[in-house]
Amino acid sequence: MTVAEAFAAELARGTEPELLPERLARACVAALPVDGAGLSHSFAPGRRLPLGAGDTDASVAERLQFALGDGPCLEAQRRRRPLSASAAELGDRWPVYAAQLQDRTPYRSVLALPVGGPLAAVTMLVLFATTPEVPDVPAGDLTATAELVGEVLAEAMSGGRYLVLGLPEWFHQPAVLARQRIWLAIGQLSTLTGTTNTAALAVLRARAFRLDLDLETAADRYLAGALSQD
Repeated sequence: MTVAEAFAAELARGTEPELLPERLARACVAALPVDGAGLSHSFAPGRRLPLGAGDTDASVAERLQFALGDGPCLEAQRRRRPLSASAAELGDRWPVYAAQLQDRTPYRSVLALPVGGPLAAVTMLVLFATTPEVPDVPAGDLTATAELVGEVLAEAMSGGRYLVLGLPEWFHQPAVLARQRIWLAIGQLSTLTGTTNTAALAVLRARAFRLDLDLETAADRYLAGALSQD
């Protein structure tokens, strides 16, 4: 079975349009020698939404990277090209992320790349492996999979069969809505302190790190008044 055939077979196992990103992530795992996958989308610098992940561990890994504000996926997006990092490389370049990834997920190495097509500049595919070394994924298979993901997502976001009220249904899923609450908390914090959104995000990240929370939880606590507003 070719990479494209394995991808298509896994994608066809589900039909729920609201779960399209999760289905795409699982299709990537079925097509490639990796153990987890996730997708994220950036509307503007610093405004990154988790579109979906193939499993809970991949979702946790994405939230960890976003909470810290740096990591292989963000670096690959800045470079606009694939980036791989073994466990040793993660430890050298992103030691806090590497430590948290090891503590909270079974993953040890990461491979991140832009999806293919018109969404390449704003949508990232991140692949995880439980092995310390990055899996040996043929470049052609990797490119083909990224192209397939980009093609399906572009259709969904341009008026294809998954479009509802101007946005795909999966933009209304809990993970996306939780990330949007972060922007609400940042707006409130920046207004209260008279700082920029960038500075407010740094403050929220620092509080989340100090309390060992992901940003989504820290934002919810802040909006509920359970987190210091000083």
